[in-house]
Amino acid sequence: MIFSSYVFIFGFLPIMLLGFYGLRFFEKNFLAKLFLVFGSLFFYAFWEVKYLGLLLLSILVNYGIATLILRNSATNVGGGA
Repeated sequence: MIFSSYVFIFGFLPIMLLGFYGLRFFEKNFLAKLFLVFGSLFFYAFWEVKYLGLLLLSILVNYGIATLILRNSATNVGGGA
Protein backbone atom coordinates (compact mmCIF):
# COMPACT_ATOMS: atom_id res chain seq x y z
CA MET A 1 0.00 0.00 0.00
CA ILE A 2 1.42 3.35 -1.03
CA PHE A 3 0.54 6.61 0.74
CA SER A 4 -0.81 8.12 -2.49
CA SER A 5 -2.89 5.07 -3.48
CA TYR A 6 -6.68 5.12 -3.43
CA VAL A 7 -6.70 2.15 -1.05
CA PHE A 8 -4.72 4.16 1.50
CA ILE A 9 -6.48 7.51 1.06
CA PHE A 10 -10.07 6.28 0.90
CA GLY A 11 -9.81 3.04 2.86
CA PHE A 12 -7.01 2.70 5.36
CA LEU A 13 -6.59 6.34 6.44
CA PRO A 14 -10.28 7.04 7.22
CA ILE A 15 -10.57 3.78 9.16
CA MET A 16 -7.48 4.57 11.21
CA LEU A 17 -8.54 8.17 11.90
CA LEU A 18 -12.08 7.22 12.90
CA GLY A 19 -10.89 4.30 15.00
CA PHE A 20 -8.20 6.26 16.83
CA TYR A 21 -10.27 9.36 17.56
CA GLY A 22 -13.36 7.28 18.25
CA LEU A 23 -11.52 5.32 20.93
CA ARG A 24 -10.00 8.51 22.35
CA PHE A 25 -13.45 10.11 22.48
CA PHE A 26 -14.50 7.46 24.97
CA GLU A 27 -11.30 8.07 26.97
CA LYS A 28 -9.78 4.74 26.02
CA ASN A 29 -6.26 6.03 25.33
CA PHE A 30 -4.65 2.61 25.76
CA LEU A 31 -7.02 1.05 23.24
CA ALA A 32 -6.48 3.95 20.83
CA LYS A 33 -2.71 3.44 20.97
CA LEU A 34 -3.10 -0.31 20.58
CA PHE A 35 -5.35 0.30 17.57
CA LEU A 36 -2.59 2.41 15.97
CA VAL A 37 0.04 -0.25 16.66
CA PHE A 38 -2.00 -3.00 15.03
CA GLY A 39 -2.97 -0.66 12.19
CA SER A 40 0.70 0.11 11.57
CA LEU A 41 1.60 -3.57 11.56
CA PHE A 42 -1.22 -4.23 9.09
CA PHE A 43 -0.02 -1.34 6.90
CA TYR A 44 3.52 -2.73 6.65
CA ALA A 45 2.31 -6.34 6.27
CA PHE A 46 0.02 -5.26 3.42
CA TRP A 47 3.11 -4.39 1.37
CA GLU A 48 5.09 -7.58 2.08
CA VAL A 49 3.91 -9.93 4.82
CA LYS A 50 7.20 -11.84 4.96
CA TYR A 51 8.89 -8.84 6.64
CA LEU A 52 6.35 -8.65 9.47
CA GLY A 53 8.37 -11.06 11.63
CA LEU A 54 11.47 -8.94 11.17
CA LEU A 55 9.55 -5.82 12.14
CA LEU A 56 8.15 -7.48 15.27
CA LEU A 57 11.61 -8.75 16.23
CA SER A 58 13.03 -5.26 15.78
CA ILE A 59 10.30 -3.78 17.98
CA LEU A 60 10.95 -6.33 20.74
CA VAL A 61 14.73 -5.86 20.64
CA ASN A 62 14.40 -2.06 20.75
CA TYR A 63 11.93 -2.31 23.63
CA GLY A 64 14.30 -4.59 25.54
CA ILE A 65 17.28 -2.30 25.02
CA ALA A 66 15.26 0.76 26.07
CA THR A 67 14.10 -1.07 29.20
CA LEU A 68 17.69 -1.93 30.11
CA ILE A 69 18.83 1.65 29.54
CA LEU A 70 16.04 3.05 31.71
CA ARG A 71 16.68 0.49 34.45
CA ASN A 72 20.40 1.25 34.51
CA SER A 73 19.93 5.02 34.39
CA ALA A 74 17.46 4.82 37.31
CA THR A 75 19.99 2.95 39.48
CA ASN A 76 22.85 5.31 38.56
CA VAL A 77 21.11 8.59 39.41
CA GLY A 78 23.65 10.89 40.97
CA GLY A 79 26.50 8.44 40.47
CA GLY A 80 28.72 10.15 37.96
CA ALA A 81 31.80 8.77 36.25
